[in-house]
Amino acid sequence: MEVYLQADVGQAVLNTLKAWGFWSAILATIFVIFLGWFLTKRGTFKKDWEAVLIKIVMVVGLPALAFDGFMADTTTEQVKTQVAILLVGFLFYMILGIVTKYFYIKYDKDVQDTLAMCTVFASTTFFGIPVVTALFDNGAATLPANIFNIPYRIFLYSLGFIVMSKPLKAAATIRQTGADFVVDVKVKQNIVGEVKSEMKVMKKENLTKNLKQIFLNPILIATIIGFVFWVTQLIPGIAIVPDQNNIDSGHYFSPLRLDNTFPPLFKVTKTLEAVCTPLAWLAIGMTLAKGNFKEATQDKKVWFGMIMKIIFAPLFGLALVCAVTAIGKGTGAWKLDAVGLGVVVIMLAAPPASVIVAYSIAYKKEPLLTSNLTLISTLFSIISLPFWVIITTAIGATSLFN
Repeated sequence: MEVYLQADVGQAVLNTLKAWGFWSAILATIFVIFLGWFLTKRGTFKKDWEAVLIKIVMVVGLPALAFDGFMADTTTEQVKTQVAILLVGFLFYMILGIVTKYFYIKYDKDVQDTLAMCTVFASTTFFGIPVVTALFDNGAATLPANIFNIPYRIFLYSLGFIVMSKPLKAAATIRQTGADFVVDVKVKQNIVGEVKSEMKVMKKENLTKNLKQIFLNPILIATIIGFVFWVTQLIPGIAIVPDQNNIDSGHYFSPLRLDNTFPPLFKVTKTLEAVCTPLAWLAIGMTLAKGNFKEATQDKKVWFGMIMKIIFAPLFGLALVCAVTAIGKGTGAWKLDAVGLGVVVIMLAAPPASVIVAYSIAYKKEPLLTSNLTLISTLFSIISLPFWVIITTAIGATSLFN
């Protein structure tokens, strides 16, 4: 196999470390998250405000960000690049969704399922996208981030739900007088049967809900609409509308390029997009303030899960991107650039997805473990950001991505 190397790898890393844009994005991320933590600990922010901020980001900010990312020129080669990103996403979730549980084989089934799903599914939407859009401030990260999140959402609401909603094998958790206790299945078969029956009803109801979350998710809808608008620019003769930002420029665009054909509407989405990043970071800080760090650090499973989530998952994603890129370059089918590599790896280094935590709580599947793992992983995700940027910058500077 050809080894792709380039002499300016060291220079690329050095340029990144010397760039104020890089350190500004990192420091802004850390500062705003810390501000959310501090104001929550101080009592200025109420802990239940976190849910409101998350809702605003998920329903307003991120859909606008997803749509705006597609308001850009395109070529056939760029479309192929995004299809390759899509392929990486599907391969990542299919492969890791199957093999990850074997890394936790020494634990009981519920712990295996919980840690595996926390490893596979990062908070790419709520944590990852605001970070990568801040790091790549020219807007280049928005498009691959949203493309990568298509398979993410499909697998999160299908595979993630199926695994996390599995009934307990050896024990059932029953709620009685406000306290949780474990009932031995061998002794209390009738009670366990009732619990499993109830869980089947819950599973059926939530399956319908999850299908709606996949197909009626405002972020996914905005992504699909934006992608269609973006791709249709390749239709011959569709560029018929003069550039409304500069009528005398002589440039013409597709009617669906709203940034150039209907600037007032595009201004609305850009304004809504702006609320995404700061509110997301504040909410992350508020989440950290709610956790018990001392308690979380005392569980060895949490540390193992954190290493798998923050180190193994992004490393696997990095290897997968390099493999897909090498295949594309060797066959001439597609090519990926350093931005696509950085987006995928940095998003996969995010803490566990909040949806997995919600499943864990809803189905009483190691909720304390998922909460503690999310707390520790969030902290180390922030700390590891510069390292992943440097690593992806170095690899992205090789001839494989150029």
